[in-house]
Amino acid sequence: MVIQIRFDGSVNFNRSWTEYTHGFGHIDGEYFIGLKALHLITTSRPHELLISMKDSQNVILNAHYDHFVIGSEEQDFALLGLGLYSGNAGDTFRYNTNMKFSTYDRDNDEYRYNCAASYQAWWHKACSFCNLNGKPPVCDTRGTLLKQVLIMIRPKPANNRQLLEIN
Repeated sequence: MVIQIRFDGSVNFNRSWTEYTHGFGHIDGEYFIGLKALHLITTSRPHELLISMKDSQNVILNAHYDHFVIGSEEQDFALLGLGLYSGNAGDTFRYNTNMKFSTYDRDNDEYRYNCAASYQAWWHKACSFCNLNGKPPVCDTRGTLLKQVLIMIRPKPANNRQLLEIN
């Protein structure tokens, strides 16, 4: 299940708490599913996460986590579970584990300033190495700029089939 896709900049990801709560964009274009739906899905049964990215040099970077859970709205949609990492993108998303989601109008990070006001909405700590909602999206300690971002989840499979990746 696609929970976020960015590929051409046609949708503004600098959105309010309410917009991130309910989702925005169009499933046939750039899109974010919404934090409320993401919470309901990831708490209904165990899920895994794949973040597939294409950088400015057309290199495909993947980060797979074998467990993924988002908290409720009362928990400010905290990133409650992030399992074992595999892939070639680096494990930079782990820095955000247990962080509440932040937007420009809801500052939930640990930094003295609102990270989301400067870098757009995300599970910021003291800001983030990986912000897939930024303009442009960026991920890793080197500040790799991304051309495409595809974030997907699926229920944990009984076998070892792999999640779809950007080609």
